[in-house]
Amino acid sequence: MRKPMIVGISALLGLACLLIGYQLGVNQVVQTRGDVGSLSRQLQDSELAVQDLEAQLIDARLFGDVQKNAADAARERMSGMHTQLENLQEEVTFYKSLMSPEDVPQGLSIQALELRRLNQGYEFELLLTQVALRRTYIGGEIRVDFIGRAQQQRGEVGDQVVKSFTELADEAQYPFKFRFRYFQDIKGQFSLPSDFEPERILVTASRSGEEDLQVSFPWTLEARLDEQVGS
Repeated sequence: MRKPMIVGISALLGLACLLIGYQLGVNQVVQTRGDVGSLSRQLQDSELAVQDLEAQLIDARLFGDVQKNAADAARERMSGMHTQLENLQEEVTFYKSLMSPEDVPQGLSIQALELRRLNQGYEFELLLTQVALRRTYIGGEIRVDFIGRAQQQRGEVGDQVVKSFTELADEAQYPFKFRFRYFQDIKGQFSLPSDFEPERILVTASRSGEEDLQVSFPWTLEARLDEQVGS
């Protein structure tokens, strides 16, 4: 009698332990599934937050690029307007000297020199004007000299050298002749030797019975350079 009872009680205890273990396992699975679901929702929320931040970053970068491009365009436009204003001021001064000569110094003026680079060599354009209350025709000659440095071996800079326009150009009629009442343009093309580094351009205007007028312009490409007035 005792043995069957012990066996029965043991079976009941085993079954109870099995049921308890099963229930604990079920509860653990349910809790784990709940944790996984919560983590999955958190992960989805994090991914959405990251996507939103990435979109905001892209928008910020695009906005920054647009702002930078707009600023660059505005700066370039302002620079162009400033250059245009300077040119207009030069033209106003030039025409004012022609129309109101009493407001500016009188005499022959080497008004400006413009230097441009060509495919082969260079070209200069010289503007001569006359400022006078009563203008008559004036004439004379223009000589152009180039002042620079001789290039030595190994790129060393040598002594100062002066080269005449005739040394650098094949010009049949030189010195240049001028005759005008109000203004005149003089152009010339030339080439530079490889061993010569230019620094300045010296322009000399000669008239019969008058003192020579000399103006020195710095060597500057793509620039209009206003200078002195002589008697």
